[in-house]
Amino acid sequence: MPLEFETTVKREWTDYNCHMRDSYYGLVFSLAVDAVQDEVGLDAAYRKRTGCTVYLVEDHKYYLREVIEGDRLRVSTRVLGVDDKRFHLYMVMTKDSEEVCIGEFMEMHVQQHPRPHSTSMPVEIRKRLMTYLDASNMNELLSWRSRQLRMI
Repeated sequence: MPLEFETTVKREWTDYNCHMRDSYYGLVFSLAVDAVQDEVGLDAAYRKRTGCTVYLVEDHKYYLREVIEGDRLRVSTRVLGVDDKRFHLYMVMTKDSEEVCIGEFMEMHVQQHPRPHSTSMPVEIRKRLMTYLDASNMNELLSWRSRQLRMI
């Protein structure tokens, strides 16, 4: 079952061609990752209480269609893998059910103090992430890749 996030393309996200700038596709995916974090317990309260957060380690984006100001975007997120410190996400951005961008992201759990370093996620958070694990059609999902992230 994918996690869902929705937003609308803002005027300040567009370029001189009235299309959403490439960097803002990354912003939309980043906001969708924030929603995933909130859903599994890596939320603001957790970050404040533990001094831990999540860093993006690697991402790949594939731009398929242009979007313009006012377009309603939906991001569906699947978890492809989870280990002690990382989780691997596959995200599909759509407009009116048509794919506009696909992203693959490797996220790492990080303790920020005294210096940022990777650290194990709490078991309960790993278990919550695992409830969204969807490797059933991984070959089909990832068939478009030109370069692969190392699988967990």
